[in-house]
Amino acid sequence: MKPNVKHFILPALILPLFTFFSIQPARAQNEQKSHTERSSIGNIIHFFTQPVDYSKDPVHPSEIVLPLDTLDENVTITPEDKILGYIWQSQREPGRTRFEKAEDGTYLARITWVPESESEANPKDFRNPDKNLRERPLLGMIYSSGIVYEDGKWIAPYMYHPNFGITASKGVFFFNKDGDLIVRGYKWGFSSTECYKLVEVIR
Repeated sequence: MKPNVKHFILPALILPLFTFFSIQPARAQNEQKSHTERSSIGNIIHFFTQPVDYSKDPVHPSEIVLPLDTLDENVTITPEDKILGYIWQSQREPGRTRFEKAEDGTYLARITWVPESESEANPKDFRNPDKNLRERPLLGMIYSSGIVYEDGKWIAPYMYHPNFGITASKGVFFFNKDGDLIVRGYKWGFSSTECYKLVEVIR
């Protein structure tokens, strides 16, 4: 008995159309809401549907010239410390980061600004899967630590994303040709990429 090809072709054609038209209303609603008003899933959809326009090819930090490199103070900034002294703003989801160097020589990433701070006195990490941490402030929160520098990249053992309430099991930071800091997180065999742009020099 020959299989009915139509039974296979029709679902194959309908499923992508159904998926497309079912996602569009959700996407439109997400565009009208802030990331605090959206659900975690809504934030994930919003994140992955944002247009991206930046190079994802890594460039060694020694080839990048940033504002602190141009100061005439006879201070040599090593490649591994290139991320220090600046405020970086993420492009797909609003937020700002400052990198710091720990006493053991590793690096950490700290949140310095979130949109909620414009309207709320002390926004909280309310999406954290650990109920005991949902009252901790977002401002000043360390979302990645133990970051080590290896061959022109900074490798993070984890990266927590408060908009999603998800912790990536691995993260990588590296520069592109434009001096942007590219951030890539890995979870469940998938990866996502974000772009941090330099918005302030803090020394």
